[in-house]
Formats: sequence, structure tokens, C-alpha cells
Amino acid sequence: MIWKICFAMAILFVLAGTVVYIICRKQGASRIQYLGAGVFLASVTMCFPVMYMQENAGIALAMCISHSIRMFVVDTGADDILSMLTRDILDSMLLPYKILAVTLYLLAPVFTLGVVLQYFSNTFERLRLRLKKKHDLYIFSELNARSLEIAFDMWSCAKKSGRRLEIVFCCSDKKDSVNTDQEKSARKLNAVLLPEEIIHVRLNSQSRRVNYYIISEDDDANVDQTLKMIHDMTGGSAWYTKQRLCQKNVTLHCYATNAEAESLLDAKDKQDLRVVLVDEVRDAVYEQLYEYPLYTNQMQTGGAKQKILTLLILGGGKAGCEFLKAAVWSGRMISYKLNIHLFDLEGTQLKDRLEAECPELLPDEGNYQICIHEGDIFGSTMQRELDALGQVDYCVSALGDDETSIRAAVWMRRHFCAKAGYTKPFICAYVQSSAKKMAVSELSENTRRKTSLSYDIVPFGCGGAYYGNESDAAFVLEYLGLGVQSHYFRLNRESDAESRRYAVQNFYEKQGNRRSSIANGMHISTKLWEMGYGILRVPENGEELECYRRCVKPVDFAEILASLSETERAAYYNLEHERWMAYVRTEGWRLSSSGGRTLAEIRACYELYCEEFKNQNYLAKMHPALVPIESDDPSVATLQQVDDMIVQVNREKGLGEYYPDYVQSDVELVDHIGEIVSGVWCGSEGMQIAGTLAKEGTCVICSLEDIRRYNYNERKEKRV
Repeated sequence: MIWKICFAMAILFVLAGTVVYIICRKQGASRIQYLGAGVFLASVTMCFPVMYMQENAGIALAMCISHSIRMFVVDTGADDILSMLTRDILDSMLLPYKILAVTLYLLAPVFTLGVVLQYFSNTFERLRLRLKKKHDLYIFSELNARSLEIAFDMWSCAKKSGRRLEIVFCCSDKKDSVNTDQEKSARKLNAVLLPEEIIHVRLNSQSRRVNYYIISEDDDANVDQTLKMIHDMTGGSAWYTKQRLCQKNVTLHCYATNAEAESLLDAKDKQDLRVVLVDEVRDAVYEQLYEYPLYTNQMQTGGAKQKILTLLILGGGKAGCEFLKAAVWSGRMISYKLNIHLFDLEGTQLKDRLEAECPELLPDEGNYQICIHEGDIFGSTMQRELDALGQVDYCVSALGDDETSIRAAVWMRRHFCAKAGYTKPFICAYVQSSAKKMAVSELSENTRRKTSLSYDIVPFGCGGAYYGNESDAAFVLEYLGLGVQSHYFRLNRESDAESRRYAVQNFYEKQGNRRSSIANGMHISTKLWEMGYGILRVPENGEELECYRRCVKPVDFAEILASLSETERAAYYNLEHERWMAYVRTEGWRLSSSGGRTLAEIRACYELYCEEFKNQNYLAKMHPALVPIESDDPSVATLQQVDDMIVQVNREKGLGEYYPDYVQSDVELVDHIGEIVSGVWCGSEGMQIAGTLAKEGTCVICSLEDIRRYNYNERKEKRV
């Protein structure tokens, strides 16, 4: 009877230790001692009946403990116990007992090895990394709150979509209490923690994708590390020449916002590396304007008289200015004229700074108007100035501090709720804290009908969603940007792999190329909205795909375009050029001119640099195409006149034949919106975007009614 009891108890001890170890591991703590304790107690219990045959209970227990210790230090062999086990004593229990004994003899030294390896944890972590040879890796340069947030978002998205990824944190050997807590959080992701800097983590990327995130709190250090990594991954470096590194499978994300970062990264030859300069504030603004465009609360006018769309921005800091710049080009529409009002305590200084950074942004150059007001957001005059604005359609609170931005957003909601005779505007707030963003989205008041009335304030900010693709916006923006790039490189279904490689290489070669193409792709949604259509990313599987098939009927853009009159198509061609001009002005470009806007003045300026640059002057940020397609003013040159002038100057100076084709370029982009959205440029093998394989049919164009029906039914099914 004692043999059966001890056998059962040994099994229970091992199981108990294993369960406790697994629970602790999931909570971010590696408590291998619990597993070892279970094995030790099982060993003592397993030995007890053997020793009890020769000694009394007390002596037998002491001998069991001594023998178990010897098992852990490999000072005894299984024969010491197995030789004393006979069928006469155990009968049918002989084989199970022998298996248990052998198993414990093997587990005991393994546990000892594990404890020893804990003292050499760096070696153990590197061993874990070696074992992940075929897994896609996401490597962060530092273990900090920001990198953890992004990593958790990536992990949850990958788990939701059924993908497997592995996360690595570098410089994780700090021993302060904050870092200890962060290590516990990282363990929940089963992350590998390495002590060395990211520039020393040289991994094989021939058969997997490796994404590096250089994300310390020091922008200069991030840029410096990125430049070193580019150097080590290109040219004649051993890492590259020994065929351990496949450049097209590597992406470097450099987190920096200073202007010099872009110039320094652009100066390096990246070959096939994908290098992305991450400006978290600007990226968050782009995502917000894609998900909630300026026309969120508007209706198509159907060709009626142009209406006014008023945007109110509170705060002229980084987020407020980025929103203003993005709104200028993303809000270019046929049906609406955009009026932007920005309020800031230092409005005069802000205006001077914007005029210096973007010389042609503030003057009323097109279908928009910008007014910068100076004053206290919470002052007594604010309400009077808001009343003077009349109808406000879209509000942004971006005052730098989370609490202040939330306070201003709530104040605006209350102000407009008390204002009779006007449509309530869309309100959003720039909030960096994930916890506060969740709380803001849940802000509400109880009504007399026992229901909750929401404040309808949409929080946005750099909270990880953009990089983890929890929102479709991150993926679709990159997808559309690559689609625009592929259009300019004339990619189609039949294009070969080398043509696609070259287009992708050019997209990531200069940060301005990527950003410009993404802005162009973003505005496709605006053009389609004015036509009564939108873009929808097709779900990959599950209930969402079934809902999509029931609710959505994709349309052919060629048929949409054919249904428009010649005048209507011309309006969209002109809109694309107006959008482009608005965008390059927000990037600090100005007209290539010696003073005015006549063709002669533009020619005089162009002739000064045409031997160095065939089109725009990159050093001076001057572009000759910043003129309208049509103009009734003889003192203002038209786009076709400038195009013809450039062709003529190049011929006269013997610089060869050069045809800018400005007008045709705008026409072709609008005409090929269908191909850009459908993804025919991905080819048969598809194209990797942020760890997701994009292919033809990834996105579709469909009616706004279908999109509303799909979104409604999808939310309804999720609630069920």
C-alpha cells in the first residue's frame, strides 16, 4: 500500500510544481525554483519506501533527503534505487515505479543546470534567440514603457490574426525597480532580454523577417544607432557579404522628430534595406485623419454650391501644428472650402515660425484659409471668439498635456451643446496615455431615461495602435502609399520581381518619397468620398469575412470614372494638383521664381539651377510647378505653360530632352485610382507590409452605403 501512496504523491508533487511554475511564467516571473521543489519532493517521496525497508521512518526520511540531494548534484545513479526494486515487492507497480525513478533521476540534474544558467542568464537568453531561427523577429533597442506598449499591441494583433512573432528587447540589464517591473511585463510576451546594444545584435535574415525598432528616449542616440546599423548592413560589410543578411527582409524604424534626422538618414545609401523614420505625433495625426477625416460629419453636396468646412484647433504645439499641416492637404475638396482657426497662447510667435518654415502655407494660395489667434484657451474671450466663428465642423484639442487637452475637449463639447441652431461638431483630443484614452472614450452622463449620453470625444495619440496594426489605418496608409509609388513606376500584374524591388527601394530610399506617397494615397479616400464611394480593407477570414460578403459589393473604378462628365473628371484632375501644391507647401517648398508668379519670373529662376536640377531645386526647396492648372489672371502662369517652358529651356541649353508632363501626371493618377486601391501592383507573390502579406484584392472600392452597412453589422455581431 505504501508504494502506491508514495507513487501517487510523487506524481502530485511534480504536477503541482509544474502548474505553479507555468502560472508564475504567465505573470511575467520566471520561478523555476517551484518546478525544482516539486521534483525534489517527488524524489524524496519516491525514495522513502525503499529506505523504509531497511530503517525506521525517521532515519528513512533523512536518508531520502540525503539521496535526493545527491541526485541533484549527480552524485548517484539510478541503479542505487532500481536494484532494490523487485517484482515480489511491487508486482504490477514495478514498471511504473521504475519509469518514475528514471524520470526523476533525469529531471534533477536538468533543474540544477537551469539554476546554474540563471546565474548566466545572458547566455540562456542568447540560446533562446538561437532557437528562434525561423521566426519573424521584432527587436527593440531598449526596454522602456514606450517599447513595451508597442510590443504588447503587436503581440495581441498577431495572436488575434493567428500569426506568430518573437519579440526581443536590448539593453535590458538595468537593475532598478522600474526596469524589474518592465522585465516582468516583457516575460508575459515570452520576450528575449539581451544586455547588449541593438547594433551588436547581428542575426540571420535569409529565411525570416527582422524588424528593428530604435526607440530610446534620446532622438540623437536613435539616429546615431540607425546610421551605424545601415553602415553595418550595406556595402562590403561581413554581415552582408557572407550572405547572413537579406536586406529586403530587414526594416529599421528610427524614432526621431528633429529635422536633421531625415537629412542624415536620406544621405545614406540603404540599398534594399527598408528604413522608416518614425515621427509618432505626425503618424498619429495621419491615422486620425484617415479614420476620421475632416468631412466625418458632412454630407456630399452633389455638385451644389461650395460650402465652408471649419476646423478648430486648440494648441499650437507639435500635435496642433502637424494637424494643421495635414488638414491643409487632406481637406482639399471640390465641394468644400476649408477654414482653419488655431488658438494658442503664443499665436504671434507661432505664426512667425510657420511663415519661416513654410513660406507659402499661410497666404491664401488656394481653396483654404488659415487664421491663427492668440489668447488663453480658457480665458473669458475664448467663448466670444468661438461664437464669432459660427458653425464649427471639426475640433481638435492638442494642448500638450493630457489633462489640459481633455479638459479643453470637454469644455468644447459643453459649449457647443449649449449653442442652439448649429450642428454639433466632431471633437477629438490628442492624448498620449492609453489608460486616459480609454477613459475619454467612455466619458458620458446619465440621463433621466436611465441611459448614458456620451460626450463623443475621440482620443488619438501615439498609443501603439498605429504600429501594431490594431487599426486598419496603419496598414492601409502604407499600402496606399506603396500603391501610389508603384503607379509612378508603372507596376502591374505582369511586372517582374526586379521592377518591384526597385520601386520598393525608391519608396524607402528617401523619407520624403514615402511620406509624399502616403499623403497622396490618403487623399484618394477624399476623392472617392466626393464621388459617393470609399475604401474598405477585405477581412481575411472568420465572421468578419462573412459579414463583408453579405454587405459589400465592390465596384470597378473605371465604371465610376466613365459615368462622370468631362467637366467633372477635369475637376478631379485639378483637385489632385491642388492637393499636391498644398502638401508640398506644408513641407516648406515655395515657387521657383525671382519674385512674382509670371512665366518670365519662373523661367528666370529655373534657368539659374537647371544645370544642377532638371525639375525642382532640392537645396532651396523651390518648385516651378506650384502654379494652378488654369488661371484667368495673365500675371499668373499656368501649369502647362511652365511645363512647356521647362522643355524649351532644356533644349536651348543643350541639356537634352526632358518632359515634366505635370498635367498628364495628375490625370494619370486619378485615372488609375482603381489599380492603386486594388493592389494589382503587388504581383502574384504579394508584397510584405509591416509583417502582413498584401496582395491583389486586399482593399476594394465600394459605395459609402455598403461601408456603413458593413460597419453597422460588424459592430452588431461583435456585441452579440
